[in-house]
Amino acid sequence: MKFTMIYGPSGIGKESVGRELAKRNDWHVFPQHLAFDVACAVVGFGKDGFEAYQRKICLDAFKTLYENNTKGIVFTFCYVHPFSNYFIEGLFDFLNKSGINANFVRLSCEYEEHVKRVTNTSRCNTNKIQSKEYLDDYLKRFDFSVDIPNVKTIHIDNTTMSIETSAAEIERNIVT
Repeated sequence: MKFTMIYGPSGIGKESVGRELAKRNDWHVFPQHLAFDVACAVVGFGKDGFEAYQRKICLDAFKTLYENNTKGIVFTFCYVHPFSNYFIEGLFDFLNKSGINANFVRLSCEYEEHVKRVTNTSRCNTNKIQSKEYLDDYLKRFDFSVDIPNVKTIHIDNTTMSIETSAAEIERNIVT
């Protein structure tokens, strides 16, 4: 099974690019925000057990997809060092036990483009960041410029790229 993690801050285009990459390769896409939303509803954001529950949801999904002989997974994730390292440890354990060599891609774009994407009407009626003010606060609180430790990360600035071009650029740089 192939596994590609696309990570970066909210609103950068991870899920859109991930869906395109998955479509092009007949893979499944699993956005982290699905597990985040369930963990918020069940445990409550920031409460004891939240991170463990969110990690369990993701790892159970990956295990099920692996057991069902899924061709590949594109996982979109907001990696924040050091807060996300508990999750990453569990992911590495799953990947190692399953014998999966994963690809890691960090997406970024210029600030003005990021604001444009976050405030796009396509994000209405979602639990995603939708305002410049919220984005500014989010970017001040968390550092998204740090790579996941101990893995090779491919960096792609998709400021001027379409979704399709971004997915093609990832394909050119990963092991498929």
